Amino acid sequence: MKKFYVHVTKLTKKIQKELGAGFKENILQAALAIEFIGSKLEYEKELALDVLYKKHPIGYIIADFYIPKQVGFGISEDIIIETKQGALEDKVEYLSQLKIYLKSRVKHQGKQSISKAILIQWDKKDHLAEDNSSMTFSTDIKVEVWELQKNMLHKIWSYENNN
Repeated sequence: MKKFYVHVTKLTKKIQKELGAGFKENILQAALAIEFIGSKLEYEKELALDVLYKKHPIGYIIADFYIPKQVGFGISEDIIIETKQGALEDKVEYLSQLKIYLKSRVKHQGKQSISKAILIQWDKKDHLAEDNSSMTFSTDIKVEVWELQKNMLHKIWSYENNN
């Protein structure tokens, strides 16, 4: 699956280079969807996934992206992608959301539980010049893959680009 993680990271960096910093999460998600289409990656955006309790649906969650298994991309199992625009310091909140998604034993159309999720974080930083005469922007990107094992999240792959 590392091939896929690297592919997602390349797409994320491409978006950063093209758009730059400062855009909201929905804009970044739309750009990522366009990149998925361009690379012929099968995906579903904002997919409602059932949360099951004792095999009974009790609610649903909305995943930013749901990626089904795809041999050509080296994706051996279904995976969720969650995107966040905001401070990297908010990571605990983001990981709590991922854990809820994965712990809920989410199933989609009768397929097996999803155990892995990719967290993409775009952290916009504003830099004001000392003399207050100009402002620059940069975006730090972090792509992490998390897996739920025995009720605990474990990071199994990561990439970080600090600008």
